[in-house]
Amino acid sequence: MQDTGTPSITRRQEDLADLIATLRQLLTQSDDEPLRTFLADLHAADVADCLEAIDEEDRSRLLFLLPPRTVAVAIDMLEEAVRSDVLDGMPSAEVSKVLKELPADDAVDVLDEMDDAFADSVVEQLPPKQRAAVEMLRQFDEDTAGGIMNTDFVSVPATATAADAIARIRKLSEERRLEVYYVYCVDDEGRLMGVVPPMRLITSPAEMPLEKLMLDELFTAHVEDDQEEVKNKFDKYDVVALPVTDSEHAMVGVITHDDVLEVAEEEAEEDIFHMAGTDAEEFASSSIFRAASVRARWLLPSLTGTFTASLITLYFKEQMEEQIFSLLIPFLIPIAAMGGNVGVQISTVIVRALATGDVTASRFDRAAYRELRIAWVVGIGAAIFAASGAFAITNSGAFVQHDGSASLPIGFSVLRLATAVGLAMIVAVMLSGTLGLTLPYLFRRIGIDPAIATGPLITTMNDAVSACVYLSIAMTLLG
Repeated sequence: MQDTGTPSITRRQEDLADLIATLRQLLTQSDDEPLRTFLADLHAADVADCLEAIDEEDRSRLLFLLPPRTVAVAIDMLEEAVRSDVLDGMPSAEVSKVLKELPADDAVDVLDEMDDAFADSVVEQLPPKQRAAVEMLRQFDEDTAGGIMNTDFVSVPATATAADAIARIRKLSEERRLEVYYVYCVDDEGRLMGVVPPMRLITSPAEMPLEKLMLDELFTAHVEDDQEEVKNKFDKYDVVALPVTDSEHAMVGVITHDDVLEVAEEEAEEDIFHMAGTDAEEFASSSIFRAASVRARWLLPSLTGTFTASLITLYFKEQMEEQIFSLLIPFLIPIAAMGGNVGVQISTVIVRALATGDVTASRFDRAAYRELRIAWVVGIGAAIFAASGAFAITNSGAFVQHDGSASLPIGFSVLRLATAVGLAMIVAVMLSGTLGLTLPYLFRRIGIDPAIATGPLITTMNDAVSACVYLSIAMTLLG
């Protein structure tokens, strides 16, 4: 993970609107010196905000005035859509000059958003040592431990002493920027043996063997581990860095706590988008048509589902008297809505628990025992309320003909209608709750993000289920 690229003295944090206003005013001047002075005091994160707020021409002017290190860190902090626009206007040699200021893992994050051919040409122009690290990282999927790890770490033989380790840290710190959370002890084959916190090195005699300073417990990640699993290990074991090993248990990289913060933000953002029935891809593009196409991929199947519910309703209309059917339809809306709300609530709870590695969610039977009992209590309460409401509304004279005469069929039982509404409410809530419970586990088992189960999908499925359940019960009770 890169440092912030801040100068020794930074500008006091200002309101972003004031910062942008000052920048725009300076951009109107032909003299670059006041603008250069203004930019010199900015934190790299503020520079990123400035680049996102101005047009392409002014962006080029700013990039020309900034030091390469600040440009590199600011570009890494940009929103994907803006970053793509910035990089599209730069030749590969300039992009390479920027990326060489970044750690290999951050450079790969930027390269992943480029066209493969352009990215390859950028990599070819990187310094040999960084090029080797970048090419190694690019072979891993971006959502795995190998894809988010950093190849900069301090490793020493397990037979070395505290003095040897300190000397190694000093040497690497002189060569490149390096944050040392642990010193990693390896054997002659490069296999990880243990970790030593720097404080133990400082407080121990110089001749102390590292074997005696290693922590009792060793937590690692495999290069193929999913990034969400890595995040859960950080939460569970409360570590600040996690070594990454290959299938031979050789150490190949390290993941730090700030890398995991980015992963947590990325996972949460992805889940939120899926719950809303869209995708993070739409923010990677400035085109409203592309964004609309991303949303349509989710919305059109949902539209098909709602038509299915309509067809079910039309089928039951043919099986009932028209007057009875017209009395039933107004109560279908609250039944479907309540079932959908319960299903979304349960699926959201389960998806969140699965994402955080909650022990209760690790076993389906435990989660089912808890959530379905909650759904049963909610369903009974909703059924009583819905049945009472249906009884009161039907008896209130709400259903009348235009001439003022009663529209209830002769011999029609309001009590049976209320009973049908209440029973349908319970069944709809339980069935929707079951869908909300099982779909996340099913999707997880087949390798699909469980968060998809909380959006329009479950709501659409619930509409068809609720319509079928309610009208079936009503036709049985009312004839």
